[in-house]
Amino acid sequence: MRTLGYVGAQSAAAADWLDFGPRVFGFEADRLPDGTVRVRWCDRAYRLAVHPQGPDRLLYLGWDLGDEAALEAAVARVAGAGFAVEPGGARLAAERSVRRIVFFTDPFGLRHELFVGQEEKPGSYRGQRPSSRAVTGDLGLGFVALRVPDLQRGLDFYRDVLGMRVSDAINLGRPYGEMWFLRCNLRHHSIALLEGGDALRLEHLMIETATLEEVEIAWDLAEREMDAFVSPGRRLSDNMFLFRVRTSTGFDVCYGWGARQVDDENWIPRYIDSSRAGGIVYSAAAVVTAPR
Repeated sequence: MRTLGYVGAQSAAAADWLDFGPRVFGFEADRLPDGTVRVRWCDRAYRLAVHPQGPDRLLYLGWDLGDEAALEAAVARVAGAGFAVEPGGARLAAERSVRRIVFFTDPFGLRHELFVGQEEKPGSYRGQRPSSRAVTGDLGLGFVALRVPDLQRGLDFYRDVLGMRVSDAINLGRPYGEMWFLRCNLRHHSIALLEGGDALRLEHLMIETATLEEVEIAWDLAEREMDAFVSPGRRLSDNMFLFRVRTSTGFDVCYGWGARQVDDENWIPRYIDSSRAGGIVYSAAAVVTAPR
C-alpha cells in the first residue's frame, strides 16, 4: 500500500456532512443523485463518501497503489495469502473516480479497494476558510482507527497481507486494552487497531490540517455545535495536537496538526504504557519495549 486514498461509510444521517463538514471543518461536500455525500479536504475528487442506505457502518477502504506495477504486486500478495481479488470494472472505477480498481474482503468482512489513478485537479480545492487545507499528498487522506473483534488477527492481516509496518503500540489500560498503529508511508500511521465488540467498526477518522490556527478555529466551532469527546491536546503516539468530536454518522472525527513523520531506517517501534499515566494518552508515559 502507498497511501490510504478514501473511506466509504454508510449512515442514514449522511446528509449531515453537507452541514458540519464545511461549516465546522471548512471541507468541501457535495451530494450525488443517489444521496451519497462526498467530502474532500484536498485536490482529490473526494476523500470520504457517506452512503445514505442502511445503519451506521464502515463499508470500504480505498488504497492508492500509485502505479500499475505496484497494484499488480499487491494483487499477487493478497491473492497469495488466500483472498479472492476481483476486478472492479469500469462502472465501479467511475463511481470511485479512479482509473483502475480491484477489491477483496478481509477476515472481518470489510471490503478493501486497491486502485490507481484517482482523479485530482491541482489547485481546485478551495475549502470554506483559507486555513482549511489538509496535509495529504504522499501521506494519504489521514488515518482511520478500527475496532476489531480479534486484535492479533487484525495485526496479522494489515502487517503480513497488506505489508504495513508497526510504528507503535499503546497500552491504554482497562477497559480499553491495547491500540496498535501501522503505517505504509511517512505518516506515523494510516491504520490504528483496537480490540472489542463482535464486529468491525470505524472508531474515528483523522484529518491533519496544515496550520495550528485551523485546529483552533475548528475547535471553537465544534465545541459549541458538536459533541466534543476529547478536548485539544498533544497525543503520545504521533505527537499530533488534536481534538476529537462525535458525528451523527456513527464515527468520530479527529482534527489535528503537527504530527511526526516516521523514517523507516531510523524509527524503532515503541510499546507505550499509558496505564502508568492514569490512562491519559496525552500525558507522559513509560516506553516499555519495542513490539514486533
